[in-house]
Amino acid sequence: MLQGKKPFAAFCDEIESSYNEEIIPELSFAPYVAQGAISRREVIEKAPPPVLRRVLFALPGEEWRIDAYMLLWEVAEKSGWNDSLERMEGRLLGYEDWQCDFHIQYRNERPKNHLKSKE
Repeated sequence: MLQGKKPFAAFCDEIESSYNEEIIPELSFAPYVAQGAISRREVIEKAPPPVLRRVLFALPGEEWRIDAYMLLWEVAEKSGWNDSLERMEGRLLGYEDWQCDFHIQYRNERPKNHLKSKE
């Protein structure tokens, strides 16, 4: 996103964990947020545990992706994560359909014991 290739970026970590710029790179985005070149929103999700902190960034005019992304996670909470939600997440993040296809195929071909929940 910082290279101008994607309209939206999303980061998430457990709120109890110590700050890690590699997980949520807020310092990298801070100058762009301060200039108004990128919008930032922080969302704290308390249920179900663990408490999660999401930090979402969008280019001007692309802020709708933040609301859509949060709706995606509300749906996932009710229905469970699946390939359709994986594809939607990829598209919201700015990936092309073929990239989503490749990622979903890779994800589904990995041994099941390596698959972890999205968080």
